[in-house]
Order: sequence, then structure tokens, then C-alpha cells
Amino acid sequence: MADRERILDLENDETAALAVGAGGLLALASGVILGSRALRLVGLAAAVAGGCLYARAKLARRSEKIDTAETNVRAELDDLDPVARAQVLANIARSGLS
Repeated sequence: MADRERILDLENDETAALAVGAGGLLALASGVILGSRALRLVGLAAAVAGGCLYARAKLARRSEKIDTAETNVRAELDDLDPVARAQVLANIARSGLS
């Protein structure tokens, strides 16, 4: 067995969002069990906020990947002569239409 400790990396946006959402669901469940309307509302709000934060983190990571890919593609296209560049772009346009 590994001797590593398993700890939450709260510096990671996704992990923090999941922690907020899980805490919200726990509060929501506690509110239902205890019959507390305020606790249910707070739990629901926290669960929704956690979901929104998670989606935001995923979209930010997706944007980073798109930017990296775009930079790499542009760098490769810049290395080509104009005719080859036009052929590559034409092939990409054709494959994107189908």
C-alpha cells in the first residue's frame, strides 16, 4: 500500500466547487431530516453555487485547451508556404462542412 496521504487539493477550482456542492447537499439533507426550511434553502443555494462553480471551472479549462490548440495550429500553419497553407485550410473547411 502506498504511504501517501489522500488530502483534498482545495487550490484546484474543481475540487473546491465539488466541496461546496457536497456541503450544500449535506445541508439540504439535514434540513429535510430536521424539518428546517432555512437549512434547506441554504443547502439548496450552496448546492447550486457548487454546480455553477464546477461548470465555470470546466469551461475555463476548456478555453485554455482551445487557446493552446489554436496557438499550436497557427504556429504549424505559419511554417508552411502560402500554397500549402491554403490547401490545409481548404481541407479543414471541407471536413468541417461534412
